[in-house]
Amino acid sequence: MQAESYFQLLNPLVFLLFAAGFFAVNAVRPSRAVLMLAISYLLGAAAFTVDILEQADILHAGAIAISAVYAATAVLSAAGVACLYRGAAPWRLFGAAFVIHMSLYSWSYLANGYGWTSSFLANFGCGVIFSIGLVYIRNHLPRTIDKIIFWVYFVSCLQCFVRPLLLAYFAGGASSVEGFDQTIFVMALHFVVGACAVTTGMALLVACSTDIINELQQRSVTDRLSGVYNRRGFEETAEHALRARADHEFVAVILADIDHFKQVNDTKGHAFGDMVIAELGALFTQYADHDRIAGRIGGEEFAMLVVGEPLHAVKDLAEALRRDFSELRIDTAETEGGCAFTASFGAALLQPGESLLSVIARADEALYLSKNLGRNRVSCETDLQVEKLRSAAGVHHRRKYRDDAAAVG
Repeated sequence: MQAESYFQLLNPLVFLLFAAGFFAVNAVRPSRAVLMLAISYLLGAAAFTVDILEQADILHAGAIAISAVYAATAVLSAAGVACLYRGAAPWRLFGAAFVIHMSLYSWSYLANGYGWTSSFLANFGCGVIFSIGLVYIRNHLPRTIDKIIFWVYFVSCLQCFVRPLLLAYFAGGASSVEGFDQTIFVMALHFVVGACAVTTGMALLVACSTDIINELQQRSVTDRLSGVYNRRGFEETAEHALRARADHEFVAVILADIDHFKQVNDTKGHAFGDMVIAELGALFTQYADHDRIAGRIGGEEFAMLVVGEPLHAVKDLAEALRRDFSELRIDTAETEGGCAFTASFGAALLQPGESLLSVIARADEALYLSKNLGRNRVSCETDLQVEKLRSAAGVHHRRKYRDDAAAVG
């Protein structure tokens, strides 16, 4: 085997390493896109290996078969990228490009043998296939790493078109196998292929690994049963929202607690209780947006941080949640038409200099006022103040009555 062939073996080794990397990522977080990328790198390693052995007269697989493997590598790579960013790949378009590419290459090879024309068609066809994936994802690049992948992929596509032109120029228009293979520029251009494969593979692995890390972080702050933030996630996200808000913006907290929930668990079982929690969590998710942060902060207790809305609007929001939850019917085998449940709500407005835990505590007081007043209602801190005034007035009235009675006696 010639020295340049040993050098060319770097490409299949690089492809194998990245195939192993993508298979490892897929094992941690199964994904059709990642699996296709892993198989594409595995096919690329096989294609390069067979190609090198063919050039060294060790193996005779046939140029058409080798070109088909290269083209399949390009299809899987471009489809994997499309699935990664769009969730689907244009398989019919890829299939048509593959068939046209292989038809033109086979016609050229059978008519003229292995030379610059067939090499150009092989590279050009793969470039077209890569370009389909590039065009398909161009408007779906939300992060910096995604934009890097786009431009790295663009360079990889471009080299498919430029490489055979450079090779023909520097090889002096070589058209025979000997002239084509013996030029020093073959090694240089194989190095370009390897460099593109490394850069693209690294960028894609970083993107996939980032997705895994983000997913694990999201799981650590998300309540799996209800789908909203858990207590840790709610407090962290709410604290961040408090730091990011403008000084003049209203901030309020809504708390909700399912009424008689212990009785639900005792009579219908914990699995049914979980269904009730999940339904209220779904409602909180439905009413949450970029200015509202929802979380499950206890067993059957939910919270929502609301930014930018005054207390009367926050109370209306809590009332809508209360009404919608009371109108839900959760089916059971024993109850025709399903069971209805209610929840009590409390709301409080953040005061200047007040901490998140403090306003949550005041919203909790308002919630327990709702419980004491008969449940299935919304109370806010103003209601709490009114109730305290009523209680104080009642105590004063009772004292005055006792004093008057004593005087009469």
